Formats: sequence, structure tokens, C-alpha cells
Amino acid sequence: MNEKLTKSEEKQLTQVLDEAAQFGGMTLMQSRGYLAHIHCFPRTIDPGVWSAHIANMKPEKELWPFENKTMEMLFTLYNQLHNEVVEKGQVLSPRCQPLLEQVKARTIPQDLRHWCAGFMTGYMVLRENWQEICDSEQLQEVESCSHMMGYLATLGSEEEHALAWRNEQAEPEPQMLLEAIAEAMDYMHGWSQMELDDNNQPVNAMINPDSGSH
Repeated sequence: MNEKLTKSEEKQLTQVLDEAAQFGGMTLMQSRGYLAHIHCFPRTIDPGVWSAHIANMKPEKELWPFENKTMEMLFTLYNQLHNEVVEKGQVLSPRCQPLLEQVKARTIPQDLRHWCAGFMTGYMVLRENWQEICDSEQLQEVESCSHMMGYLATLGSEEEHALAWRNEQAEPEPQMLLEAIAEAMDYMHGWSQMELDDNNQPVNAMINPDSGSH
């Protein structure tokens, strides 16, 4: 299996997921955001579960939601994001980093919106899982970070608050928003570094998710 998607595979996967998105599934960028959140969670999630949510299908044992070739590409994407998120600390997709420049001009590009929406979906799917391993303060932080991404996605919509923000008639200031995004991503990366035992206690006590660092 390749370590990352080839350009050809990415094009194929984009087409398959765009079709799935017409029936409530996720686009490729939404899937990137969703899987980034999955990798922040300190326990492995069954691939049958996360792939079913990408397809907007109910998870079923011994049944993949996509054909084998598509599943192979999704597994490659999953491994690629493990390298980006867990190993390199790039929770926000490298594809989205250049797009943050447009936020300074109060513009939210579609790819950034889709990534943020996928990340927020990851939290909604894993909310009960987070509740099992977090104390109330930690859960509030995880929820806040996730909702920050959800809020960013809405700023590209046609909702009243989004139109006011884009017309420079509402807070937050772009720089303040960018700083909040960076802090949220650092915090979530801290969780990606944590390993838990069977009692939900950290095995690697040097990791501190509250500071997003060791």
C-alpha cells in the first residue's frame, strides 16, 4: 500500500466521494477533516465505523461501505493523515494552511469549509467516546476546539452572522480567529500523542493535552 495517494488515486477518490456526498456522505476534504479528528482521539477507531460515516451509511460488521479499490484508497488516506496529524503535528491539513491567508481578508474558501465541517463531524461521531476518557474540563476543551472548526465553516455560508462577518460588520477580527484556530489545533494534537490504558489513564504521563505539548 502506498504511503500517500497518487494524483491519479486522489482524482478517483474525489469522484467517488463527490458522488457519495450527493447522498449525505463526505467529500474528500470533509473526509480529511473527519479523519484528522479520528487521529486526534487517543484510541483506534474501527475502520468499518469511520468509513461508514464517510459514506453516510450505518456501520455493518464484515461489510465495507465502498468497493475494495475505494477502500484501499481510503486506507492509504488514513495512513497518510496519521503521518500528518500524529507524526508531524499537522492537524489542520497542509492543503488548508495556504487558505488561511484568505481568512485575513474575511474569506472562507470552500476546501477550508469542507475540512472544518469534517473535523466537527468527527467530534459529533466520537462525542460519547470523548466523554469516556475526558474529565468535564477536558471535554469542554475538546468540544470548544471542535466547535471552533464548525463555526469557521459557517462563516463561509449565507447565514446572517456570516454575511455580517464577511462585510466587516461583526467580530471576531481575522487575526484573533487565526490565533484561536492555531491554539485549538495545538490542543487537539496533544490528544493525538496520548496513550491510554484500560482504565482510561495516560500511559505516557509526559503528554499534557491541556497545553498541547509534552
